[in-house]
Amino acid sequence: MFRSQLADLLARLKKGKLLGQEIELNESLEKLQQAAQGAQVEIAALPQPSLPQKTEAEVIQDQSIAQRIISKATTSPKAALISLAAELERLAREVLATTGHLRGRRLVPIQQAIFEIHQTFGLAAHVPSSLHQFWDVLNRIIHKGEGTDEDILRAIDSGLAILRALQAMPREVSIVHDPKVAVFSDPALTIPLTRVHGVILETHSPGGVSKTFRIYPSSQNHFAKGKQVSWEWNMSLIIGSAWYRDPTTGETKEAWSNSAEFIGRHLDEL
Repeated sequence: MFRSQLADLLARLKKGKLLGQEIELNESLEKLQQAAQGAQVEIAALPQPSLPQKTEAEVIQDQSIAQRIISKATTSPKAALISLAAELERLAREVLATTGHLRGRRLVPIQQAIFEIHQTFGLAAHVPSSLHQFWDVLNRIIHKGEGTDEDILRAIDSGLAILRALQAMPREVSIVHDPKVAVFSDPALTIPLTRVHGVILETHSPGGVSKTFRIYPSSQNHFAKGKQVSWEWNMSLIIGSAWYRDPTTGETKEAWSNSAEFIGRHLDEL
């Protein structure tokens, strides 16, 4: 979608120079471009789901990320490349978090994150290799000072293709609906549980096709209403049957029959 805008910036291709010695970035950039294009072809060939995988708001958000990087590239290609790398790391970490594979970690190297996503969900075959090529080029440009603005723009073009591959992954979205609900060990709601309270999550299916409300036990007090959370659990704390009063309807409901403790973190704080 944004390739034409980048094409206007790519007037010519050059070789980078370091201490008077020509550095052949072109070969690495060619490998990156081929891997990124391969990823795009594979993603385009995947069977299309019968239900939409992206809401209109999500599509606009995805486009705005790419547009922001392209806009920054017109004035500072290197800053745009760094922003793109940060966005790739954030998105890979978010995929792990929302699918229950972050497992309490705060920092996951991008290569490890992509490996785990690929092992679990089976990314397009070219995505892991294109990401490896992207990080190789990134290190040469940012840390070794190689390349020209035109080289950086080529890397950005390929990096945006990798970004779109990660954005295309459908996943559930869980948002805190009520951070603290009293729960009881009996249907009459006379014996309160003191170790935990209930956290009601509003869960949207991929694409926002359906929405459900589910309650889970937690001893954590960091949850804030409206925050999107990761899918993480403390399996060492299992809570038996519990009941609660629905804050919206006032109806007495079974909260869960048996559940581990929910300890999800706010995505914007990961």
